[in-house]
Amino acid sequence: MATNLAWHNLVHNKVKSGVAITGVVFAIVLMFMQLGFLEAVKASATLIYDELDFEICIRSKDYLNLADPRTFPRQRLSQAAAVPGVKHAAFLSVGTGAWRNPETGNRLAILCLGVPEEVPIFRSAQLQSRVDELLRRPDSLLIDTKTRREYGPRDGRHFGPQDHGASVEINETAVIIAGDYTCGTGLSCGGAAIMRQRGLQQIMPGLTRDQVSLGLIQLDPHADAQLVVDQLRRVLSDDVDVLTRPDAVGGEVRFWVYDTNYGLIFQLGVVVSLIVGTAIVYQVLVSDVASLLPEYATLKAMGYHNRYLTGVILQQSLALAVIGFAWGWLLSHGLYALTTAGTQIPIRMTWTNLTLVFGLSVAMCAGSGLGAVRKALQAEPADLF
Repeated sequence: MATNLAWHNLVHNKVKSGVAITGVVFAIVLMFMQLGFLEAVKASATLIYDELDFEICIRSKDYLNLADPRTFPRQRLSQAAAVPGVKHAAFLSVGTGAWRNPETGNRLAILCLGVPEEVPIFRSAQLQSRVDELLRRPDSLLIDTKTRREYGPRDGRHFGPQDHGASVEINETAVIIAGDYTCGTGLSCGGAAIMRQRGLQQIMPGLTRDQVSLGLIQLDPHADAQLVVDQLRRVLSDDVDVLTRPDAVGGEVRFWVYDTNYGLIFQLGVVVSLIVGTAIVYQVLVSDVASLLPEYATLKAMGYHNRYLTGVILQQSLALAVIGFAWGWLLSHGLYALTTAGTQIPIRMTWTNLTLVFGLSVAMCAGSGLGAVRKALQAEPADLF
């Protein structure tokens, strides 16, 4: 009977219930979007790291993030290669250049990855083969297909085969688009390109052959990564940091989530969404309870206790949470797809966020219901006469 009464209260006044459900859906969509953007920050932070083939990373003590990695002497890689357990040591040079849009002449920052010629560094065999096959000249590059349209692809939407062979400028130096690849540009720039290190030195004279940005260490099959890390830290100079792959990737995520404003903004967005949803549901439930005070007083006159009234209102609140969550989840899926397609930001729905939003939805509606219960408990049978 309690469940029937709670449901009857919802369907009795469809306008109020519709407003309450809309408020819950609005709050849930906001929470999903904020958490989705936070997940996008985490995913974007490691897009390039995810493509690199290494088990141990060597980088400068002054390293800030992948777009601003600073440099260290290439000699450290030769020293690392002599440590037992190290299979080979490769490098990656990173620089940010000024790309000139061939149509408008506008200059935009582009992340340039300088790769070696002698050692493969990518996990994807397909990407590595494209690098080996197409980057034979120092003035050639591969452009990321997720580079934004502001960089001037010929079709006005995205870079692809139609741009192969086109001459473009980076730092006022002409280079040729020899091919493309798909990875993602991360958070620091709207575009990215791969070229040989000697080509990177031509457009960025400040990056010399003797200085590199990252050391990428591959281990022998049975080597213990942590033991090799400890040995490398003893052997190498204190001008570099030596990190396992999980530590290097985790550090990049921590930088973008906690050392920048991205994480704080999206976490605060979840809190604000929760407050807004709670206020809307509370106002609707209080209004509904106020209009039904005579009915609640009648129930108390019939012998129903406050516990029963509390249960009815809480069930009504939880029904709002479930219905609102279902609609909010469906709408968020659509918004995730639209945002990913329009911005090239990899927004994803995770089970952790799904559970978190459902829990917050229930807490939001239950808290609103408990606040409205106080009004129902004021109903007295004597008020009927």
